[in-house]
Amino acid sequence: MSDERGGLSAIMTFLTGAAIGAGLALLFAPQTGEETRKKLKDGYDKVSDDLKENYDKFSNEAQKTIETVKTTSDKAMAQIKSFIDGAKVGIKKEIKAELAEEAAAPAKKKA
Repeated sequence: MSDERGGLSAIMTFLTGAAIGAGLALLFAPQTGEETRKKLKDGYDKVSDDLKENYDKFSNEAQKTIETVKTTSDKAMAQIKSFIDGAKVGIKKEIKAELAEEAAAPAKKKA
């Protein structure tokens, strides 16, 4: 899980650095204000699209992980319940057998 957070952090850091670098390059490049504003808007749009795409990917992966955890935990709970139910049946059989032996023991002593 921390690897996923580290990966997301690295992506965000890269995109932030790319946006800042692109903005600074545009501001210091010799061109008209209109061209600079257009390039800044284009850069902003690209970074915005990249962020949305990465968010969507991360969100989808998180949803898949949540579903996997839910399915796995449901299966584990079913197995635990089955184990407990089986143990209950086994214990009941043992208790009945012991009670039957105890009930038969006095009859054997009399014989």
